Amino acid sequence: MSKPEGLHAGSAGVDTERLMRELGQARRFHLTNYVLCALTVFVAAVYATNYVFLAADVPYRCVVPECESANSSVYRPAWLAGALGGAGEAGVHARCERRAPLDPQLPCGEGTAFTQDPLPCDSWLYEANNTIVAEFNLACQEWKRTLVGTVHNIGMLVSLPILGYISDRWGRKRALILSCTLVGAIGTLKAFSVSYEMYIAVEFLETIAGASAFPAAYILTIELLGQDKRVLTTAFLGIMLVLGGLSFALLAKAFQYWRTFILVVYPPSLLFLLYIYFLPESIRWLLSKGRKEEAVEIIMRAAKMNKVTLSDETMKQLTEEKIKPLEEKKDEKAAEGLWGQVLQSPIIMTRLAICSWWWITCTFVFYGLAINSVSLAGDKYTNYMLVVSVEVIAVVTNALVLDRFGRKRTLLCAYTVCGLACVAIPFVPKSLPWLATLLYLVGKIAITQAFNGIYMYTSELFPTHARHSLLGFCSMVGRIGSIVAPQMPLLAIYVEWLPSVLFGSTALVAGALMLTTPETLNTRLPDTIREAEQISRHPSTPTSPPADQLQMTTRA
Repeated sequence: MSKPEGLHAGSAGVDTERLMRELGQARRFHLTNYVLCALTVFVAAVYATNYVFLAADVPYRCVVPECESANSSVYRPAWLAGALGGAGEAGVHARCERRAPLDPQLPCGEGTAFTQDPLPCDSWLYEANNTIVAEFNLACQEWKRTLVGTVHNIGMLVSLPILGYISDRWGRKRALILSCTLVGAIGTLKAFSVSYEMYIAVEFLETIAGASAFPAAYILTIELLGQDKRVLTTAFLGIMLVLGGLSFALLAKAFQYWRTFILVVYPPSLLFLLYIYFLPESIRWLLSKGRKEEAVEIIMRAAKMNKVTLSDETMKQLTEEKIKPLEEKKDEKAAEGLWGQVLQSPIIMTRLAICSWWWITCTFVFYGLAINSVSLAGDKYTNYMLVVSVEVIAVVTNALVLDRFGRKRTLLCAYTVCGLACVAIPFVPKSLPWLATLLYLVGKIAITQAFNGIYMYTSELFPTHARHSLLGFCSMVGRIGSIVAPQMPLLAIYVEWLPSVLFGSTALVAGALMLTTPETLNTRLPDTIREAEQISRHPSTPTSPPADQLQMTTRA
């Protein structure tokens, strides 16, 4: 006899899919926990790309010692154009070189003549001191500025396996609370940085602590639900990310000095320690670890809050002692050689390589467009909010089409549209800045749609026993894209059009690779590697039992 859907070796003899449906999924217990998890996602979005503004470039120029003192506050004197060779502030060389006056004995003025020989700058004058560029005197060291974003994303790569292990070993709740509180404590230390090196070190530690807050919240939320609600929940958390991103830009505009911003935004995260008392552990995780008594206590509390009565079959599963059948012991023994099975499967290994490229593309283009948004024409805060707000379109679109047109077709269109939009940007005439902005937004919407959907599609391509490990591997490899993305503004200084072309071509390659993988709509989540290999051959296998097989009694 086969096991019911959702009942497996690690569920402590409880049909978890049936249990989650009986608990209601949209009642008081669930809504309370959705809100608690949503707050962590909102805050995670505020911290996610803080370097976009905290390490943003500011206008600066050489100090001309023959014409002004080192502590001068006049940023645009009358003689400035002549002293900078007539190039003004247009390029990196104009900000790093100057020209000496022909007669240093004469006072500088509007008619002062300068030599034609360039001189390296010894010191600089900044138009504003809002970011670490002015604070730590990073003029003409663009690589140091962009390195902040790269170090931030390297921290994300390190964070994923550490917090993932904590989540699987000690629980989703502990991983989430640990991540949310540590990011507040460590991040606050950045405000007291006395050097660039200290700032970089704290940035790295902060990201290690906080980068896994969203994955932990996502997993905890998903594990509250049955399989049929996952698309909707992914959309809900996506909207919370958008709201967090908008709040980040508004706060950055309100508190433009970077130390003030940090002291206002980071300390409140310490309040997430209260989740120890308010947030329950994942029921699925407790059952998978055999901690049935703790799970039953939470289940009974949830049933009482939701005013539902569990079926006799579910109550029997929750109260009886579980004796492992021989079949389940065989399943556990087979799982021991998991990576050996993966390496021996050409189909799974090919999918692993393709999925890794999808993740690299999503992180590279998504973060690259977000970072470059501040260089668009107009106010940088408004541009960032505009680029973030259009993500709502992508999230809502995915909620409507993923279950109707399929994962593969939706993601193929998203990658293709993003690629074409980004490649077209360099060909837009300078006289049409609105068209370049429009293409930029179209590309951002499309890559957000791909990023939002690729998590689900990837998980459906891999077997249950390997799903978490392989998905985590793809996500880790994908951080290569987010590590490279912050360097794109540096590349744009020398070749302005190249970043957009790189974004577009990477997305088009990802779209082409989408043609090589099977559709997973209306397919059962594979439990074994063999079942995963068979997806393309049997695409119409249902994912879950019919709804009429599920009974639930509601108490008034």
